[in-house]
Amino acid sequence: MSAEEKKKALTVFKTDRHEDVAACCFAGLAVVIVLCYMAFFLPSVTIKAPVDGKLTEIKVKVGDTIAEGQPLYVYETKKKKFVQGQMQETSVSETFKSKTPGKVLSVKLAPGEAFKKGNGLLVVEHVKGTLP
Repeated sequence: MSAEEKKKALTVFKTDRHEDVAACCFAGLAVVIVLCYMAFFLPSVTIKAPVDGKLTEIKVKVGDTIAEGQPLYVYETKKKKFVQGQMQETSVSETFKSKTPGKVLSVKLAPGEAFKKGNGLLVVEHVKGTLP
């Protein structure tokens, strides 16, 4: 195969490049629109449970302003692990901290209540210009 034939063989997909560029531009535009919506138009954020567990203490109340990294609630969960071929289950108490600043709008559970992973525990007002 001569060099000229190789060059022709490599340019088969040359006409498809504009479609790839358009797809990348569209994907980038979609990401920018979603991030802008989340940062500026989202009125509130529901804080969901990270795992199954039982709520032991709520460290905030309705109307409190929270900062990033502030403890919101303490929950008890069961951790499972294998030790010498046997499954051991232990109860662990963990503190959930805020990832963004905001204001607490509602608290959906009381201490002592059990919850499932993904259930909403708190509703927090979203601060404009930050991502939840």
